[in-house]
Order: sequence, then structure tokens, then C-alpha cells
Amino acid sequence: MPAQPKQHAIRRSTRLPLEVPILVTSLDAALEFSEECTTTLVNAHGCGLITQRSLPRDLRVRLEIVRSKRHTTARVADVVSLGGDPETWLLGLELEAPGNFWGIDYAPSDWRIEIDETPAPAASVQASPESAPAAKPVIAHRWRLTDISAGACYLEAAEPLPIGTPVLMSVRVAKAECLLDGIVRASHPQTGMGVEFTSATGDHRARAEELISRLTECREVPRVFVGRKEGALAELATFPTAPTEPADEETSDPLLGLVRMGDSLPIEGFLNDLKAQRLGQRREPRIEMSLPVELSGTDSSANPFTETVKTRNVSRCGAQLEGVHISLRPGDTVSIALADTKEDFRVAWVGASLTRLAGQIGVVAIKENTSLWDPALERAARQGHETANVRGPNSTKRK
Repeated sequence: MPAQPKQHAIRRSTRLPLEVPILVTSLDAALEFSEECTTTLVNAHGCGLITQRSLPRDLRVRLEIVRSKRHTTARVADVVSLGGDPETWLLGLELEAPGNFWGIDYAPSDWRIEIDETPAPAASVQASPESAPAAKPVIAHRWRLTDISAGACYLEAAEPLPIGTPVLMSVRVAKAECLLDGIVRASHPQTGMGVEFTSATGDHRARAEELISRLTECREVPRVFVGRKEGALAELATFPTAPTEPADEETSDPLLGLVRMGDSLPIEGFLNDLKAQRLGQRREPRIEMSLPVELSGTDSSANPFTETVKTRNVSRCGAQLEGVHISLRPGDTVSIALADTKEDFRVAWVGASLTRLAGQIGVVAIKENTSLWDPALERAARQGHETANVRGPNSTKRK
């Protein structure tokens, strides 16, 4: 009996979160199926994609990247129901001939497949007859990781993804891969984007901290790939479109706090703050003080409101307010009046009900050079309160 080709596990090589439009067609005459899909993850051994119907395991299929006129064959290795109405399915497909079928010009080194057995007399990628010119490769965006903490990171990129985009990051360093779920909180065209890590799994933070340790120890430039989560996978991620409340990490993790405010800050201010983060500084310290202010605007039901609340702390660019009874959402614009001065702010976060932050909100000034708090800050400085009350980046987290 001739030797059977070695079976290759789909996860043997580095997985890249990458969207590739692909046509999947059944090669079994007894089962008709042909559907245009988009991959969610790819590697040298296969891919993951979402379909509108379930397929039997071990079914042979034809995969075609229509725009590049490239095709190959694969088998269905895994089938997972994603639920929903109508129901959708996540398929894991294994290429019958492993290799860089996807045509990525920046593929990981472990995509160079070595097979002990002599493979079947078929090319790993067959070109269709009409594909005389060289096929255009799938180009992976280039991302440069410049800042990272346990809760967030900043990536330099010429074409960052839009704010609110759920993403899956693959960071490869020291021959190890780390996958991190996140959501884009700040997006700066031709510059980069800030991503908040977020996941329902308990080990997510531990994975981020392990990655930071690896980056610190080996000093190797990481290879980063970012994939957009679409459709059912994005719904499964259950990412909020904006932070609902500030975790205690915002004091111990200033990068996370900055990324969460990124959409509310002008790019120059954000990048200046980012530079300060690298130096272990907080450009705008928070000062704890209780000031009665008048909060006004339009609530989440489009009804105008005015109510008196108090500050818990303030900085040159924002404040934390308590005693807020109106329903607001992150991104809403509100006005704050103090004495004879009134200025507009954007809601950065809203404390969830039934938590210690219920009735509290965080706001960021819309005008870059806000002066609303200047009299109170100057008065606090004269009284010597600033040194005692500033919560710097190295302060101990309060219980």
C-alpha cells in the first residue's frame, strides 16, 4: 500500500488574522455547495472562514481567490456552529498542499513547509488557464508596535482601521506567537491607531503581560499582523463601542487611559501625551477636588436636561463627575458651567449601574486649550494641594 501523505494540523504554522475573499466549492458530486466567503484567519496549512450552512467534516473543497485567479484544494477539518438567526458556521479548512497559497509577501518564516514524504504530483497552487500574467499577491498591512501595556497598545500604520473596529492582533516575537483581541479606540490617518485589549477570557491580561516580558527580554522587533473581525465573529467578541467605565488600571496603566480618550483628543495632543507616557510622565495630572458645577445637554433619549453635579477630580483637559442622574452615552456632548464660565465636553465613559461607579462619568474637553478649571487649579496650587493630591503614574492603586 502506498504511503499516505502526512496530515498537517491547521495550527502548525503561525496564524494571521487576515481577510481574503475566497470562493469555496464542494468537490463532492453528491453535495452541491458554492459560496463566496471571507477568511478570518489564514496560515500555511489552512484557514478559518464563516459560511451560511454547515458542511460535513473531511469534505474536499476547491478554494479560489477570484481576484488573483488562484485556486487549490482543501478539506473541511472542523465545523463550529455560531448560532444566530439565520444560523452561521465557522469552518476550519486544511490545505491538501500546505504553502503560501494566500500570496502574502510578508509571511512568517515558519510558512516554508518541509514535507518528508513525496507529495502527490500536483502543484501546491494551480494557476487557472486564463491566468497568464503573474497573480497579484495579497498584501498584508505593515504595522509597527510602538507602545504596549497590559491593557492597550499603539500601532504605527499608514492606513489605520476606523474607531470601533473589533480586531484580532497577532504578535510574533522570540519564535512565539501571541494572539490578542481588541477594539480600535483612536485612529489617526497616516499615523497609527490605539487599540484597547478586550476579551471575555480570564487569561487575556496574562497573555499581554507575557508578551511584554518577552519583548523586554529579547529586544527583538516584533512582527505584527492585525485582522478586522467581521460578521458573526465580531458579534461573538461582544466588544462595546466605547468603554463603559474606567477600570482602576487607568491610574496604574496610563496608556489604557490615553487610548480610551483618544477619539476625544486632537492628534497633536494625543501624540504629545503618548510621548510623555514613554517617559513615565502624565502630562496632565488629576487633582482631587469637589466643585459644584451645572451639567447640561441632551440625554440618550434626545431630551434636554440641566442638573447640578460635583467633580471628583479635574485636570487641564477633563474631569470626573459624580451625582449624575441623567442617562448618557460615551461620545455624547455636554456643557459644564462653573461660576460665569461654560464650556463643552465629550463624555469619555459612563459608570455602569449597580457598580461603585454608578452615577459617575468622565468627560474630556472639546476645546484643546480649555480654561474652565484654571481658577480652581490655580487656587489649589496656591494652597499646596496639588502635590498632595496628584495621582501620578507610579502611585499605589487604591483599594
